[in-house]
Amino acid sequence: MALQLTTFNSADESAQALAEQVSEDLQRALGAASGGESGRALLLVSGGRSPLPFFAALSRQPLPWEHIDVSLVDERSVPPTHPDSNAALVREHLLQGPANAARLVPLMASVAAATDPWLWARRSAQVANANPALAQPAVIVLGLGTDGHTASLFPDSPQWPDASTTNRRYVALQPGQAPHARVSLSLKALSAQKRCYVWSGGADKLDVIMRARALAAAVEDGTVDAAALDGAGPFARLVADPDVMLQVFHSKY
Repeated sequence: MALQLTTFNSADESAQALAEQVSEDLQRALGAASGGESGRALLLVSGGRSPLPFFAALSRQPLPWEHIDVSLVDERSVPPTHPDSNAALVREHLLQGPANAARLVPLMASVAAATDPWLWARRSAQVANANPALAQPAVIVLGLGTDGHTASLFPDSPQWPDASTTNRRYVALQPGQAPHARVSLSLKALSAQKRCYVWSGGADKLDVIMRARALAAAVEDGTVDAAALDGAGPFARLVADPDVMLQVFHSKY
């Protein structure tokens, strides 16, 4: 288990700290790519409304944005102008000011298949898996749900057993309780990243974090059988993975 939890008094404080850390990592990745001259670095972010303070803080970072690609950890099977589109939120709240020079790499395939959201999600996962621009993210920033899901890896999805074991990077899922078919990074794709940032806030999500850490610790010291992880949610599975470092930026309010 490798989980580093840093708690902040406000979302603005947490957003600024995470933005500075992500900026540092992107600068380092660009330097490693080709001497800091013409390489590119890929940033994957989560959608929803909760990361908007982080998006705003990151957009103000003094980065060579023209060398940065931005895409998504997960996306809803909706048109790019739909209010629930994660890409629309990224365009509106992250790719502003200096960050407008970044290149947005869409996660959804051509809207030609949009008449059937589930078909569109499956086709988009196939296209994303074949896209070399999405193959090697420098930085991944995850969200966290109160049900223990992260990305769009919902435990109530019929596709969760496959999404938790497949070697494919992107998978299509149909959540049971959440709206819209989804495209999401698989559990193994997240594990392969080795280090991921997590943005969270509030007492309910802190409870999810602490329960996942307690389960991982119990499995690690042998007081709980490792089989208990089979029924644990995606976030708990990542916390229990000894090869993954999760750095959680959590705001009390």
